[in-house]
Amino acid sequence: MVRRIVVKGIGGYEQLKVEDAPPPAPPSANEVIVEVKACGLNFYDIYVRQGLSPDVQPPCTLGLECAGVVTAIGEKVTSVKIGDHVAVHCPRGGGFAEQISVNEDLLLVVPENMSFEVAASFTINYLTAYFSLFHLGGLRANGAVLIHSSAGGVGWAATQLSKTVPGVSVFGTASAHKHNAVVENGVDYPIHYDQDYHTEVLLHRPQGVSIVLDNLGGTDFTKSQELLEPLGKVVLIGAREMVGTEYRSLWRLLRSWWSTKNVSPYSLIMSNRAVAGFNLNELRSKDPATFQQGWKEILEMITSGKLCPRIDSVWQFEQIVEASKQITDRKNIGKVAG
Repeated sequence: MVRRIVVKGIGGYEQLKVEDAPPPAPPSANEVIVEVKACGLNFYDIYVRQGLSPDVQPPCTLGLECAGVVTAIGEKVTSVKIGDHVAVHCPRGGGFAEQISVNEDLLLVVPENMSFEVAASFTINYLTAYFSLFHLGGLRANGAVLIHSSAGGVGWAATQLSKTVPGVSVFGTASAHKHNAVVENGVDYPIHYDQDYHTEVLLHRPQGVSIVLDNLGGTDFTKSQELLEPLGKVVLIGAREMVGTEYRSLWRLLRSWWSTKNVSPYSLIMSNRAVAGFNLNELRSKDPATFQQGWKEILEMITSGKLCPRIDSVWQFEQIVEASKQITDRKNIGKVAG
């Protein structure tokens, strides 16, 4: 038997359980068995528990990403071999298990000297930031970026990626006690939550910013658009305003969607700005070649030292509630791993 972390139903932390399950069956032609050594916890896992994910609904095994060692391969598998260390993307969940069976195109071989925690930490956060900033956002030299939740997993990655472009300034919102960390990571203008970030951004850059990386939604979506310079873009990557603390709040959900105003085509034309949205799982499903190329580029940037994932904390399977609280309560700086 192998252990896995499951969400039994929509609700609070009581729905998170560690269960025994049969080990994976022998791999089919294009499948690979991985002995999981580390898992990456994401804010998306909170969406799943609260029933806010359109793709993955309880009951289910948690986990969009993990890392481990290949222990068996199917007869047609050519991209990996037994003994390889791999990062694994699990777009429909399932990564929080001691062993998993996945198709070979969901694996990326990583160097053996890379820790499993780091290997389990970069797929979701860094690829979300990478495609949002460069493919959708078109970040250029001497631009400026506003990153909401700059101490979180995606925010941490986005800050580092922004700083690979010459002359880019980074504005980042974060709790006051996290400011030293985000500044060290590259944020030029840290903004705490008691400040009006709209005022603070325009104080330092009156023309506005090139990109707003918005994971909030709600009324902040409108404020984000108002902060754009000509030819600027808002890239919406989430809707944290929908998520309460432990339990889903239907009132909070409805309020968030109601206050996320429709985009006016006339307003976009007259202000020379754009609005985009990004979902990593959908990109991988519809354009796997682009996903794979981005995955390889991020790995190369990590192995060359251009990027440096930060592991906030590492938890055991039995500590899944505490690990979830670390993210839900916004206590983490960087990645929460297990």
